[in-house]
Amino acid sequence: MSTRAMVHAVSLLECLRTALEARPEVPGVISLRHGTEVAPSLGTDTDECCTGLAWVRIVSVEGRFTREDLQARCLSASRVVTLEMGVVRCLPWGTVSAPPTAAQWDELAVQADEDHHAMEAALCCAWPDLSEQGGFPARAGLYEPVGPDGNCIGGTMQVIIETDCGCSPGG
Repeated sequence: MSTRAMVHAVSLLECLRTALEARPEVPGVISLRHGTEVAPSLGTDTDECCTGLAWVRIVSVEGRFTREDLQARCLSASRVVTLEMGVVRCLPWGTVSAPPTAAQWDELAVQADEDHHAMEAALCCAWPDLSEQGGFPARAGLYEPVGPDGNCIGGTMQVIIETDCGCSPGG
C-alpha cells in the first residue's frame, strides 16, 4: 500500500506526462525519482539530459500539529507534502572555435519556459485528484532554473499539498 504522498506523486506525474506529450519535443524519460536530488543518468550510449528527462519526486512529508494536538498529546494525521516536478534538457553546443550562438540560447530559454508551462498545466490537471484523494489546498511552490550542470539545463517546480497520512492516528 502506498503512502498518500506517493499517490499524489503518481497523479502529478501522469498529468506532467500528458502535458509534455502534447508538445513537439517530448523528454525521452518521464518517471518518478527518489532521493535528495535528481541526477540524470549517463551511459555510454545514452545521456538522459540530451534525450530529455522529466520527473516527479517526493521532497518532504511533514506532520502538522495544532495546539489541541499538543495539549492532548495526540498524533496528528495532518501532513504537508512537498513534491518536485522537473525537466532537464541538453545544453546547446558550439563548435571547436565558437561557443553556442545567441539563437541556440534563445531556443533553449523558450523551451525551458514551455517546460515550466507544462509543469503549471500538470498542477491544474492534478488539482481534482489532489483534492479527491484526501488532499486539501494544493499550491504551486517555487519554480527555479536548474544548471547548467554537466550537459543538463532546465528547471524544477515545487507543489505543496496539505493532506493527511491516510491512516487513523492511535488506531
